[in-house]
Amino acid sequence: MPQKIEQLPFSYDLEKAGTDGSQVLLTEIVPFSGYIKQVTPHWPDGCDAIVDVRVGHGNKQFCPKEGFLALNDATPSYPFNEEVNGGQEDIWVEMVNGDSENKHKITVTVMLEGAAS
Repeated sequence: MPQKIEQLPFSYDLEKAGTDGSQVLLTEIVPFSGYIKQVTPHWPDGCDAIVDVRVGHGNKQFCPKEGFLALNDATPSYPFNEEVNGGQEDIWVEMVNGDSENKHKITVTVMLEGAAS
């Protein structure tokens, strides 16, 4: 059976730590049932492992399993096989800027795969 693949980009310009806009919870309804196959966050240079990111769906955090990820000048891709229900739950990305000196633009791309209708 053919597969349907969709990439969901989550991007936000985080303000300096301690100000409005220094943390955000972005959500998007799951467009179809299937699996989250990959999560790819991007931290630009200067984040210095103090800009936190975590990803989940519904009430479950899965990337990382607990806590947050925080890197510098990196764009890792993490493979998953996380089942999701289309139209019934949100995929969410939480971002927190711990840097009181600088703003940071963070992007997280979530790749979904499911059976084509």
